[in-house]
Amino acid sequence: MQDLSSMTQQIETVFKRIEREQMQDIPILNPALQVETIGFQVYQGRLIGVLITPWMMNLMLFPAEGEDWSELKLGDKQYHRLPANEYRFMVNEIDQIGLCQTHPIYSPMHEFMNQEHAMAAAESFMKTLMIEVEEPETDPHDEALLGRILRGEESVEVEMDGFALAEAKCKQQSGEELSAEPVHLSRRAFLGGRDS
Repeated sequence: MQDLSSMTQQIETVFKRIEREQMQDIPILNPALQVETIGFQVYQGRLIGVLITPWMMNLMLFPAEGEDWSELKLGDKQYHRLPANEYRFMVNEIDQIGLCQTHPIYSPMHEFMNQEHAMAAAESFMKTLMIEVEEPETDPHDEALLGRILRGEESVEVEMDGFALAEAKCKQQSGEELSAEPVHLSRRAFLGGRDS
């Protein structure tokens, strides 16, 4: 694993290239946003943090030094216990970055008014993610719930994966208008809980 600074710089470089070469003129892009890494840190030897792009926001996880993920199949789901909850990640391999696992937070990104708005959401997510909870009160495997709550669409599944969009050069238009107003949630709801 590279050092933190060089790895985050590499991630940003690669996804800026993906945006430039594969995502131009795709309607799901939010032109107010740019590629940026937020909150990357080492947790239990693995690098973890949030990637913001104009088309998605994902939590990214990289293997620890000496940890071999080569036997994992691309697209497979892996569960990882983080301080606040257990989350389901998907195995990905990204050119010039390598193997990683990703957990979708937002896609598309029309909810956000500007880069500062997206950064604040990513920073809040990472801060709350790292607060230890002994026994999560929710179904830990519902990774779509966060996106549904933040959109006020509890019943809507969010299965769109930003990496798959980039690879497929998706040209479908998202016909859904999302609110640009900041969303205020309880800590439990923000990390996948249901308020009674």
